[in-house]
Amino acid sequence: MDGLGQHHLGQRRISDLGGMSMATYTPNLNLKKPATTDLVSIADINGNMDLIDTALASAGGGAEIHSNLSASSWTADSTYSDFPYRCALAITGVTANDVAEVVFAQSEASSGNYASICETYAGGVYIYSSVSTAITIPTVLIHKG
Repeated sequence: MDGLGQHHLGQRRISDLGGMSMATYTPNLNLKKPATTDLVSIADINGNMDLIDTALASAGGGAEIHSNLSASSWTADSTYSDFPYRCALAITGVTANDVAEVVFAQSEASSGNYASICETYAGGVYIYSSVSTAITIPTVLIHKG
């Protein structure tokens, strides 16, 4: 029931201003935007959601999440002079074209011992440090490139 005593199966009235109106469409994804006087169809809403979902998936909008990775095998490295140690975090499926975001635990993030940059390689992510202490990385996000 729409508050006016009328039933609309799969539809909800946005406004009861009367008159004819036409839906418009967004320029990028062609999402249907009903006019304020249109009956809104659940099928149209679901169609818009499907378009958004498909666009996000094809644009790589979802990131792979990897949790609680051990960083314990540090080797001497000269890539960054302030961070003379490098650790390879093995993550299956990562390529050099992917982009990684490493989220350190609060104590490591605020210590100044870990570089804010990381690099991907075929099979994982390199992180850099000024110390060679074993730590656990809470989260690594991989955005497929």
